[in-house]
Amino acid sequence: MKPCLPALPAALPAALTLLCAPLAYAAEPLTVTAEPLLFTGDTKAAATATLLHVPEAAPEIKSGDGSLTFTPGRDFTWEPGSRIVTLTADSRIPSMTAAQLHPAPNSPQAYASQRGTTAWMFYGPGRILHDLQAKATYRSADDWSPPRAAPASDEQLGPFRAKLRAHQPVTVVVLGDSISTGLDASALSQAEPRQPGYPDLVAAALQTRCGSPVALHNLAVSGMDAAWGLTQIPAVLTHQPDLLLLAFGMNDASGKRTPDEFARLSQEIVQRVRTAQPKCSAILVSSMTANAEWIHSAPDLYPAYARALASLSGPSVAFADVTATWSAVEQRKKFLDLSGNGLNHPNDYGHRLYADAILQVIAVP
Repeated sequence: MKPCLPALPAALPAALTLLCAPLAYAAEPLTVTAEPLLFTGDTKAAATATLLHVPEAAPEIKSGDGSLTFTPGRDFTWEPGSRIVTLTADSRIPSMTAAQLHPAPNSPQAYASQRGTTAWMFYGPGRILHDLQAKATYRSADDWSPPRAAPASDEQLGPFRAKLRAHQPVTVVVLGDSISTGLDASALSQAEPRQPGYPDLVAAALQTRCGSPVALHNLAVSGMDAAWGLTQIPAVLTHQPDLLLLAFGMNDASGKRTPDEFARLSQEIVQRVRTAQPKCSAILVSSMTANAEWIHSAPDLYPAYARALASLSGPSVAFADVTATWSAVEQRKKFLDLSGNGLNHPNDYGHRLYADAILQVIAVP
């Protein structure tokens, strides 16, 4: 069985260094690394973006690919004690106007399905948003922190942890939708720093931290939901997993599946896998939220799905609450700071939020 490392191993050291940076709240002061910013405003001089924390000093801001370092005063301004960064009139940092965020019908990077209006909305898959988003690095001593995913008990993940602690090979299977394929992470978008999606980050982090060869089999397919996942049990069992990462919800919510039905399908997937593979543990991964302007987003369903998945926790089944962390971060930033396509996919930072939550649940040093 082939040990898993992501397809672009040259990008992994930097990605693993960043992996826990967005949420490394144990140390004071906190160092925030490569936090994404999309600057918006009616003019360049009025364009702003909001940092997650209050910096101790002016943040270092770089281009999305890291090739340019922007100059305080020349490209942006920041007031001590503030989380707001403002561009200068002749800033080299990209920005977007309201007209660009809500373009004319049939314009490039325009999407027709904006909630409650006939206007269209910006859609930027691939490397488009990677090139528009800047990245900030800074130190902060403020006291804000998001919800943390709780470590699983040994009743939930004991056999999997035991293999990791013994440095034995482990097999991880991922079953999910386009988010789990890594779509719109920079690696798949052919953009620097070429970070892979969260499943590869989790596998590489476990292999690096624990010394266990990790075979990752990612069965996720774009556009799929939990009902489709139920049809994939034979494919999952082919790989005899030690751990199943089950990560649906985005497309289920767009299809307005009820939380009870979502829970039933998720539970049935896990039960069938564990009946055939009793030593397999599972982590149920709740979804990020979609752009609230998008007509197919379902703001009420994402937290309801998370609660439904949490209720399924028990022997050999743990829960990683990405929804709570994502929502808390989004309350302090723009959705477009965190998204890789503007609608329903995370960017590199968002994929690190996913990976961090899952690794917090696994909780093996």
